[in-house]
Formats: sequence, C-alpha cells, structure tokens
Amino acid sequence: MYLEIHLDCTWRDCAVVAPTTQDLSLRGGVRLQYEADYATVHLDARDYRALSVRVPVNLAIRTLPQWPSFLVDLLPQGAARKRLERSASDPLSPWDLLERGAINPVGNLRVRPQQPRHHRSHPGFDLHEIIERGDAFVDYALELGAAVAGATDTQGEAPKFWVVEDESGRWHPDSGELPFPIRRHALLKFPVPEAGPQAQDILRHEAVYQSVAARCGLRVTGELPTFTNGALLIPRFDRRVKNRKEIRLGVESLYSVAGVLDAASVFLRHDHLLIALARCVSDFRTELIEYVRRDLFNLALGNRDNHGRNTAILKDVDGTIRLAPLYDFGPAFLDSRAIARVIRWEGEAGGEGWSGILERLDQRFQEADLEPPSPIFRQAIAQTLPALEFLPRTMLECAADPDVVKRRSADIARLLAALEAARV
Repeated sequence: MYLEIHLDCTWRDCAVVAPTTQDLSLRGGVRLQYEADYATVHLDARDYRALSVRVPVNLAIRTLPQWPSFLVDLLPQGAARKRLERSASDPLSPWDLLERGAINPVGNLRVRPQQPRHHRSHPGFDLHEIIERGDAFVDYALELGAAVAGATDTQGEAPKFWVVEDESGRWHPDSGELPFPIRRHALLKFPVPEAGPQAQDILRHEAVYQSVAARCGLRVTGELPTFTNGALLIPRFDRRVKNRKEIRLGVESLYSVAGVLDAASVFLRHDHLLIALARCVSDFRTELIEYVRRDLFNLALGNRDNHGRNTAILKDVDGTIRLAPLYDFGPAFLDSRAIARVIRWEGEAGGEGWSGILERLDQRFQEADLEPPSPIFRQAIAQTLPALEFLPRTMLECAADPDVVKRRSADIARLLAALEAARV
C-alpha cells in the first residue's frame, strides 16, 4: 500500500506500508519504508514532511511488531466507517478500511487511491440546501467520498461532511481533489442522535464554547464555527488557500504522538502526553501553557470528552510543530451517554489537590530526563484565574443558555477555590 504526502501543493509518493503476518488486526506485524527518492531529499525530517513525529524520514526498512500509531489516525471512524462496513460483502480488516477510507483524511497524508477519481460538472449548493441535508447533496457527497474520515471524527452516527466553498459562493462536498478554485474549507457537523434529547443543544453550544475560548485567550481558528438551522459549520485549520492553490498542513493526534495504538487498553495520563509533546513541539513552554489552560477550561465547562484524538498537533509548512487550534470542545456533561473524563492528572482522582498534582508531574518529567514543568504550569494557572472568575458572565455574553451556565457555576467556583488554596 502506497502512502502519499501533500507537499508544495501536490501529492507525492512518500512511503510503502504492508502487513508482514496473517494477522490483519492493528496488532499484526508491519513493514514500513520511505521511498528512496523521497527519503534522500528529506532525510531526518520529522515535521510536516514525515509520516509522524515518531517516524523520521530515513532509508531504513522498519519491521514493526504492530501498527505504527499514525496509521490509526488515517482510519475512517464513526458514521464514515460504518457506511464502508455496510457496503462491503465481507467483514473489513483494518487494512481494508485503510485502503478504502483513507484517501481524504485530515492532514497531509493519504493512501494512494486505487483508481483516479472522476468528477462530473456540478453547480454546487447554497448553504441552506446543505444544512437541510437534501437527498441530492447527501447522495452526491457519498458518491464523491466526502464523508468525514480521520483523527477528528467522533464515534456518533450523525453524518459529517467535508465541504468547500467555491469562488462564486457555492458549496460542494470535498472529496480531496476538486477541479475548480476553492475559497475556503470547512466541516459540516450534525447532532449525534445517541447524545439524547439535548443533542442539538450540545452542538449549538460547541459554537458558544468556541466563542468563550476565544474570549479567554485559548488558541482557536481565525474564523469561529457558526451554528445555523441545526448544523455546525466549522472552518478547517489543516487547509489553506494561497494563489488559488491548496496547502495542506500535517495533523497528528496526541494518541499518535504518544505512540498509543489502542487507547482502551492503555492507562494514560496527562504526564504521558506532555512528555511526548515536550519531545516534538517547537516551543514547549508555549504549548504547555496552552495545554494546561485548555484542561482547566475542560474542567470548568464540563467538556469531559478529552480523549487523545480530540487534541492534535499541527505541523506547519514553515517546519513548526504546535498544538492545533481547539476542536470538539463542548458541553459533554449534557450528553446522555454519560461520557467520562478519559485523561486525568496523576493524583486528580484521589483528590490530592493541585500542589500534589504538580509534584507528581515534576517527578515524571525528571524520570524522563526532562526539566520539571511546574513553574510553567503555575504560570498557566495564574493566567487562567481571572478568566475563570468571570467565566459565568462570559458564557452568558457568548449566548450560552442560562441553565447551562447555572449548572456549571458550582464546578467553576470549586475549581477556583482549589487553585487558590494551592497558592499557585
């Protein structure tokens, strides 16, 4: 199977990957090798030119006992995966899913399509038509393969589609290779039915929470999401348009950065992820402050859905690596599926307080031969305290429902008290 990478506005052969055993699960053996011509040009790169920060470019043949974690980021998830499985006559292995569903994922990697994609001329849709989810749009989107796949997809059944706006303001499903100039790229997201009766409120508040995050100084996309007629239109951060050409940035989930293959079987804590980030980002001090502040707002606002695919690194074409803008940031505490907070600070569940959490974090960093991060952590908390103090008012100003604000107020007050008690 050939892997391609998008560099200098075009797809290039990058590497070859194949199973080495009859076990076609994620736990089966893998052979991975960069193409020689590609490797000699980009030797030792581990930024946007590499498959992963864990797989720098070189000429070696890697024989691995199981899948490299970056491949899992490319697998279709949620509704996109289920559609592929329903359309197949036989059960699909992860390798089958990768081959069929990783031709237009997030970021700048893909599996080389088996057949060239042919596009028929289409006038596009206005935004109202798309949001109403008319049969013509859905059928055309599925025909093009524009259903969401990749690291930022969630496990719900609601359809999500990559969409683009052309230069005349008409919208099209995004299959990854469109024969006309594009003005902007976005994700169109609908409520997840499994979330229960408040599914639409949860989705609307995702736009509200992004506005709150922007007001509080977190890293968000330049253009914020908009909620219209029951759907959320989210600007993409991994695509740019320059001189009418598309530029794709590298994206890698925190699970991939940390080498996590099966998150359900790994006891993962924030210190694991921060140590992995410290070894790959361009400016760890800045990223640690952003990371800590995001988690404090997760706690304050009830965003329990903090698994390692809901945060990613962004690998820019200037070679810098940093946390991607905030995404999948919403009131998960309203979800009827009782979503639990997945990644915690060591000592958090035992109620040790923030002083104990910082001591344990320093210890883990020292064991990894890294500088203790508690001074930077304390700086992040100090920057966050004023915003937390006024957070209920900010939520109301950003159009949060009063009931949501009321339900979060007690937790916000408790978090403030805990941080101040620790004298951080």
